[in-house]
Amino acid sequence: MAEIPLFPLPLVIFPGGRLPLQIFEPRYLDMIKQCMSEDSGFGIVMIREGNQVLGNAEDQLPRISLQGTYSKVIDFNQLPNGMLGILAEGQMKFAILDQYERPDRLMMANVEFLDQEIDLPLPEHQAYLATILQTLMQHQQIESLKYEVDFNIAENVGARLTELLPCDNLVKQRLFEMNDSLARLDEIEKVIAELQG
Repeated sequence: MAEIPLFPLPLVIFPGGRLPLQIFEPRYLDMIKQCMSEDSGFGIVMIREGNQVLGNAEDQLPRISLQGTYSKVIDFNQLPNGMLGILAEGQMKFAILDQYERPDRLMMANVEFLDQEIDLPLPEHQAYLATILQTLMQHQQIESLKYEVDFNIAENVGARLTELLPCDNLVKQRLFEMNDSLARLDEIEKVIAELQG
């Protein structure tokens, strides 16, 4: 079990995923500063209901998913708008055992880290999924993240497709919580069929 700060966001990121963020709320600036000085990370969790930014002290914290990804800052810079820009990279999945709120409104959680998925080869009949992923990754914004993807590994292809496909976050979270990379690919095929629908 480990105690980590949480960063609720309206998205899903897997281990190996990269996410550029603009940090401006004091609670998160303090969190990032502490993570960088201690070489530690924070948990990215999907918001199920509510807002990412608190407008005032009375605002409710968002309702979040109970599984997320422990992530670390791999790059940072001061942005022209005065905000802190960071690039976070997912490290490992976790499940939340319990959570609480600090006086500065930062969400904290006791978590259990989950086993890494087994690297299984991408089935031949689903090789077209790797082609779809390669096409999505040619987008300028995605290219700039300098992903390292093994297009022959089922978990790699499934994780990146889940992050990049334009589908509902609740669908992405359901795919994220699966721990069988081949079953996830089968579900992704259904999602793609619906998108093409």
